[in-house]
Amino acid sequence: MTSRASWRGLGAFVIAFAVTLILPAEVHAHAELQTATPKDGATVAGSPPEISGSYSEAMTTTGSSLVLLGPDGKQVATGGVDPANDRRMAIDPVPDLVPGMYTVKSTTRSAADGDIDRKEWSFTVVPASTPTLTLAPSATAAPSVSAPPASTSPTPNASPAPSAAADGTSSGGGDVVLPIIAALAIATVGGALLLGRRGRTS
Repeated sequence: MTSRASWRGLGAFVIAFAVTLILPAEVHAHAELQTATPKDGATVAGSPPEISGSYSEAMTTTGSSLVLLGPDGKQVATGGVDPANDRRMAIDPVPDLVPGMYTVKSTTRSAADGDIDRKEWSFTVVPASTPTLTLAPSATAAPSVSAPPASTSPTPNASPAPSAAADGTSSGGGDVVLPIIAALAIATVGGALLLGRRGRTS
């Protein structure tokens, strides 16, 4: 009887141990950090575009957080679980960071069993390089082409020459002939009057 009880106890122990080994690892695991951005020990020029962590399992929004500490050890920014991915946490937006070493503290609460896991990593920010502006050589100005002088048309005579009449006399000849005819008529009439007076007298 004693030997049978011993074998039964040993068998129960083996079964319990086997069940413990067979159980999914997730039941006993934490939401552990798998990928850190920036990577632990990385050096970045200027503020990194992203500060985030990817984890092995889903996390609860309560009890899970990212905390960014500055070179002086003071809190600079915080972040939490990504609403679109419960296996990711991020600090968004990333603030402007001065040069120095920064530390990210990660605290996760597993959505499966509520276990807490804490990790941290660090990265260094150096001044962003200022691009050198290269001035392009100024283009040589093309010589200006002077416009040709405008052609000047000859100035017409102020007064055109009087046109000759059809009969060969100038248009001003009539003004001279009329006074002569009038003078001859007056002289003829005067002579007739004088002759008439003389005839009466004789």
